[in-house]
Amino acid sequence: MTEHRATGYLDTPSMGLPPAQTVTAVRAAVDAWADASGHYAAWEQSMEACRRLYGELTGLPADAVGLLGSIVPAVAAAAGALARGRGTVVAHRAEFRSLLLPVLAQVPPERMRWVEGPYRADTFTAAVDASTDAVLVSAISSHDGGRPALSPLADACDAVGADLIVDGTQAVGIVVPDVDLARLGLLAVAGYKGLRAPRGTAYAYARTHLVEHHTTPSPYGMADAARQGSYGPPVAPKPGAAGLDQSPAWLSWVGAEPALAGLVAQPAAGRQEHVLGLAARLRDHLDDLGLQPQATDLPSPIVSFAVTEPDQVVARLAAAGVRAAARRGRIRAGLHVYNDEADVDLLAQALADCGAAPTSG
Repeated sequence: MTEHRATGYLDTPSMGLPPAQTVTAVRAAVDAWADASGHYAAWEQSMEACRRLYGELTGLPADAVGLLGSIVPAVAAAAGALARGRGTVVAHRAEFRSLLLPVLAQVPPERMRWVEGPYRADTFTAAVDASTDAVLVSAISSHDGGRPALSPLADACDAVGADLIVDGTQAVGIVVPDVDLARLGLLAVAGYKGLRAPRGTAYAYARTHLVEHHTTPSPYGMADAARQGSYGPPVAPKPGAAGLDQSPAWLSWVGAEPALAGLVAQPAAGRQEHVLGLAARLRDHLDDLGLQPQATDLPSPIVSFAVTEPDQVVARLAAAGVRAAARRGRIRAGLHVYNDEADVDLLAQALADCGAAPTSG
């Protein structure tokens, strides 16, 4: 995979950087659109290629993968199934809203069981009991980078017949999961962060009962689409999450195909070893600076730490050539395959130079 080097870019949790092949593919598609030589049928072939490539990347069956513009429709479909239940839904109060809001819009407040504290498996499992219908969790937390162990969470859910609903956006394409993804009730992943695609691509895998009665069908999700096309009844969705397919943002899928192909071509263990090695180096630097990295069950490619005046610190880092983010009082830095030790060391030096001061929490 050819890389455009972007020294000091540590903001993948907000927006992943594309490989050169993605930039080339999108530019070519825009040019073809502009001179009327392009055709959407070719762009939709990229969409189907992404379904296959995502299956290769995750080990999930490609024909069970739904292709969407964001994770929200998939979560909303699962939330509709949860709304028909009577049990509790466990969620963290600092959860990313794309995972949380579609559930809150359909599940009544008295059925929500909130957890707080470190973004770790035991924070969630302590709230799981026989009344639990589902647990909402991110494979890696967006707000602080905590990476809970999903395997014990899946065990806890299986023991009571609950669904584990996971936002994998910050993890897929970067780290190797600690659980068989087919055990999850729903795995929804946006394509524009770890998967390095343009915004407007997302993927879903789900247990059938969570998505079979969803209320936002698209012609692309119909089992008879090849025969029936875009006109007339009936509603006849493809089985499972593939029935969630949404009308594609064509140029986004054109860019997603080479990005996914590049990730598939790299050994997953090698990607993880590189990225987590950089994260460990950053945590060591933070310890030396008296800045406390977040608690996490599993090593995370996102490292965060609380500082006083985080917005000012982010501005000072930017002036030093470092792109990071401030989230809920913490500085958040995310690593990917395009980062190296120089990026980590540049951040550490910039923090030392700007006198970033730790806070509690």
